[in-house]
Amino acid sequence: MILVVDAGNTWLKWACLTDSQLGPVATRVHYGVNPSEWQNELAKITPRPARVVVASVAGPALSLRLTEWVRQRWQLTPEYPRAQRTLLGVVNSYQQPEMLSIERWLALLAAWRAVQGPLVTICAGTALTIDLLDGDGGHLAGYSIPGSRLMREALHGQTRGIAAAALLDTAATAGVLGINTAGCVQQGARLALAAFADRHVRSFAAASKVSPRVFVTGGAAPQVGQLMRSTHEQAPDLVLRGLCLLLEET
Repeated sequence: MILVVDAGNTWLKWACLTDSQLGPVATRVHYGVNPSEWQNELAKITPRPARVVVASVAGPALSLRLTEWVRQRWQLTPEYPRAQRTLLGVVNSYQQPEMLSIERWLALLAAWRAVQGPLVTICAGTALTIDLLDGDGGHLAGYSIPGSRLMREALHGQTRGIAAAALLDTAATAGVLGINTAGCVQQGARLALAAFADRHVRSFAAASKVSPRVFVTGGAAPQVGQLMRSTHEQAPDLVLRGLCLLLEET
């Protein structure tokens, strides 16, 4: 059994890969919490994994803590793959392929395996990233912007009245609209992300003369997706599926 882990900036997701079958996905917050909260959940995994493979964009501090814990718990050293120039028919457009974040690369691999045609992957988490693949598996472009939490924190940090009012109340909404300051800030950030995603889906469709398949993943995918007008598929395990494909290939 191989333990596959998707370590984002805020969340940890993991599942067990056994005989090429991905098991149920578990999710825990790691940002801003005591590490024992996610470590105790990982400790419940049985049987002991033969390998631990991690797709991490969370930075060196979490990687170090996770590596030390895995070594102590299972006497294993986690593997941290990086993006490549080409794999499974997908061609990375970055001049330095390994600089494309691993979660974006894996999402592209999984989406391409499902579609084999023009597609868009949207990873909505601490940041929102968008990547486009043409009908030949070529990576056309990518975008990265702050996610909803970062947008809210920037607004709170650079204002007085908005910050004071927003931090006093729980967000209240009526449909897609905010009906208090916290709700306005929350919905404004989410709608900005949804509109940004829709804009690039429409532009890609117009340029390619075909409607791409659109996959939305990440911790904020449900909130952003419900505000999007583009037809899309929620794919919460997209990165883990891509990691499984990478392991099968390599």
